[in-house]
Amino acid sequence: MGIGMVASQAETLRKAIENLIDAKLHDAIARPGGLERLTAHRLTGVASFDIRNAERKLQQTLAEILTPETVND
Repeated sequence: MGIGMVASQAETLRKAIENLIDAKLHDAIARPGGLERLTAHRLTGVASFDIRNAERKLQQTLAEILTPETVND
């Protein structure tokens, strides 16, 4: 795996993490009771649609990065 590939994967991962942070911040700040929702999410796993989507994207990104590429012989 070349340096360019690693840098690209790192950038993709950084963007997915930032997207999740942004979704959580927006949820906490934009609507009443946001901090309580974030706490409840940690305890119960229940989250808003935007947070669930951001979490899913982060999981997909991690799976893509951590899954070894198949080599076609």
